Amino acid sequence: MATMQSSTGRLPWILCLIAGAVMLWAMSAMSAVPGQEVCDTGNSLRAILRFEWVNNPAELASLFGQNPCRTTLANAMDGVNQIDVAAYIPAFTLFQLTAAWGLIRVNRRLALFAMACAVIAGVCDLAEDRILFAMAEALRSGDPVAQTAIDPLWWFVRVKFGLLAVAAIALGRLVQAAGRGWWIAGGLMIVGGLVGLAGLIMPSLLAAGIGIAWVVLLVVAILRVWRPGAG
Repeated sequence: MATMQSSTGRLPWILCLIAGAVMLWAMSAMSAVPGQEVCDTGNSLRAILRFEWVNNPAELASLFGQNPCRTTLANAMDGVNQIDVAAYIPAFTLFQLTAAWGLIRVNRRLALFAMACAVIAGVCDLAEDRILFAMAEALRSGDPVAQTAIDPLWWFVRVKFGLLAVAAIALGRLVQAAGRGWWIAGGLMIVGGLVGLAGLIMPSLLAAGIGIAWVVLLVVAILRVWRPGAG
């Protein structure tokens, strides 16, 4: 069985750590954007997640309400998505790509599959943000948002989160295959990915599932930089 010693050394894991640090900064910066309080408070999901998962104009109107809340929340969503485009999407894509690179000698096909999932998820996120920017601008202007403008969002959001969950499972399997000492870490990543897939039905599970997988992967990256011969 392959060990972590058969991977590609420290460089991909150093880059993985840097990407992980940018991810953490971006998440903190997005959470700190003011004005994210939703106009109706009957839902525990964060505003940005509700915005991503909106299905029709009625749900959009319920989320954003009337002015001044509508304009304030639209501006906040733009602020969050600007950080998403500038920092978070590149960071989480690089985070997964470099981890797969670090494990590519364990199973080349599976590593390349994880890379493809990460890249396509990032592209879907960029496309999603373009739609969200347009919807926020319409809300600020008081223009109606048609169902045809919302429909593409359904696909981009679900493909993005689905591929992120699948990539987490693939990366978890790579970690497991790298040696017996990594079996638990890889297993936790796989569980996180499966919870993320369940989040396609119950969105409240998305952050927890993918978050578990990414936290474990970050720990793996730290160990690989600190002890490159661990296996």
